[in-house]
Amino acid sequence: MLLASIAVNNYPMLHLEDKVSFALQCMEDYDVFQLPLVKEDYYIGLVNKEDVLDLDENQTMAALADQLSRVALPHSAHFTAALNLFAKHQLSLLPILNEHQECVGVIPQKNLNEQLAQFLGVDLPGAIIVVSISPYQYSLAELSRLVETNNAQIIQLNTHFEEANGALVITFKLNKEEASAIIATLQRYNYQVLHYFGNTPL
Repeated sequence: MLLASIAVNNYPMLHLEDKVSFALQCMEDYDVFQLPLVKEDYYIGLVNKEDVLDLDENQTMAALADQLSRVALPHSAHFTAALNLFAKHQLSLLPILNEHQECVGVIPQKNLNEQLAQFLGVDLPGAIIVVSISPYQYSLAELSRLVETNNAQIIQLNTHFEEANGALVITFKLNKEEASAIIATLQRYNYQVLHYFGNTPL
């Protein structure tokens, strides 16, 4: 899913001649802590509420233009690229730019959360299993085969490394709620089952 498909353009953009009081009112009205600053449509940077609070309400956005961060992403980026920026910069929205560096819209936090929920399939029924294994033993083909031999399929999967022990932790969702046979199979193949969320308790 590209950012262009979830960007919205019904949020205000600030201009150099806009006053601090106007910027604060816009942030209040739209319940955000940032807004993009543009010159015509060209993106200058992201105005943070905390930055304008230090200014006189009659000053204009031009007073901030040279010190703003240009946090943004191209409209052709995958939506997951936005997750890191939202966390790193504590964003309430993220500007989206076209190939000419023009701000064509923003991604509000709410829209990103909704897209992430859809991406992770949180509304789909099915058991969730969390296992741990050595990275050198991990094979997606093998894991899929072990699940499929028990008449199930993996419909969503994520991995991350545990820095403390170097293990690979795999979280995956099945297309069925009952998974006791799958868990038994995984344990026979040296997968350590860390957590299970489904109809059948361990």
